[in-house]
Amino acid sequence: MQMRLVIAGLAVALSTPSLAQNRLEQAATAMGAASLNSIQYSGSGNVYSFGQGYEPGERWPLFKQRTYNASINYQTPAMRLVQVRSQGEIPPRGGGQQALAGDQRAVSVVSGKFAWQEAGTQAQPNNGTAAERTWAIWATPHGVIKAAIANSGKVDGNTVTVSVEGREFKATLSAQNLVEKVVYLSTNEVIGDYPIEISYTDYGDFGGIKFPRHIVMNEDGHPTLDITVNDVRPNVAVAIDAPANVQQAPAPQMRVAVEKLADGVFYFSTPNARNWAVDFGDHVVVVEGIGSEARSLAVIDEIKKAIPNKPIRTLINTHAHYDHAGGLRTYVAQGVTIVTHEKNVPFFQKVWARPRTIAPDSLSKAPKAAVFDTVSDKKVLSGGGKTIELYHMKDTSHNMYNLLVYMPQEKLAFWGDGYNPPEGDPRDPQRTPEQGIDIYRTITTNNLDVRTIAPAHGAGPKPFDALRKAIGLVQ
Repeated sequence: MQMRLVIAGLAVALSTPSLAQNRLEQAATAMGAASLNSIQYSGSGNVYSFGQGYEPGERWPLFKQRTYNASINYQTPAMRLVQVRSQGEIPPRGGGQQALAGDQRAVSVVSGKFAWQEAGTQAQPNNGTAAERTWAIWATPHGVIKAAIANSGKVDGNTVTVSVEGREFKATLSAQNLVEKVVYLSTNEVIGDYPIEISYTDYGDFGGIKFPRHIVMNEDGHPTLDITVNDVRPNVAVAIDAPANVQQAPAPQMRVAVEKLADGVFYFSTPNARNWAVDFGDHVVVVEGIGSEARSLAVIDEIKKAIPNKPIRTLINTHAHYDHAGGLRTYVAQGVTIVTHEKNVPFFQKVWARPRTIAPDSLSKAPKAAVFDTVSDKKVLSGGGKTIELYHMKDTSHNMYNLLVYMPQEKLAFWGDGYNPPEGDPRDPQRTPEQGIDIYRTITTNNLDVRTIAPAHGAGPKPFDALRKAIGLVQ
């Protein structure tokens, strides 16, 4: 009992501004944060693809993190992150571009309110991610202490709480005043609010700066990063200035391209995200609620133009990966029935009930129960002279409860992912063919006479031979 009283008294005392500031200064001294203006650290290990699990709610797919190189300027603030990953699951299991053919390099950068990708000869503006990337700076061990000192952070026992850049961070200090863990909330269109937890262990001394040799990040309870740090360089020169084209980039507009696939069948495209709408006589059936609420609203506007004066009553969801289910709730809010595999329903019901305090959507603002129509092995929808057949893609490696969509009269096929036809040569040099073979097997096993493929990703409608060439059946 005496120990509990002492701890409680300590927590109250440390909540006072002067003692809280003293504890923060002790942590800054122990870690060398006060004298640290910039840092570069690198390592390797594992990285996992968030929201792309093989089964709904299970762990994220594994990739090997060949390179993880972060350069941070705490004063700007700015960060340049270079990552190189390669295939980690053999055979492939899940999404997030599983079945990588070689190393995949990505460079993401933030400087103040500007963010971009480095690829090719010119920076690719991505200013909408600036806040999220800046949070990653303040979630580093030294970043969270610096933020707490600068923003009147509170200390309760061993927990430091600070709000910065519109987000609350909680850091746990060890008895040696080293940051052991940082937690903050993020948001996702499918699951709503979710925690990001970063653990820092095995600290070493690098030029007078204490830095962890092991970093593990968990997002919504599953690892997304697990690296061993092998090089730390404090106070190296890190000058990151936003290129002129990034600074001058206008806010992105949601532009939807519309293409007619057949009579009464339309293809709606935004960059690397596509879905169908089918005229069923007295109503419309939509295939895939891909992306986000913003995209769904824009697509719905275009559907009303392409197929006027007919309500959307049904939406077909191929699978529960977060990119493919991110726009579903918009349709639910408008009273649309969701057709999906029966095993996806409990997952959607569970995660759609979670809080959405960071980014409320139309369904959270006007809640209503989702209505589902489920698929086991096969389902046929008919109306207005049109037929849509849905097939469970059994034993495929991309997602356990995945559907293939087929229209027999039009000889059209749609799937969510696995083979995304590129421009030009149909063989995708970035991916090995296992998941394309899965799709082909589903088509041939069910004796489907496919002439045109128009899937959710890739370069748009292609002849069926593009898939056959991609998996090596024809030259």
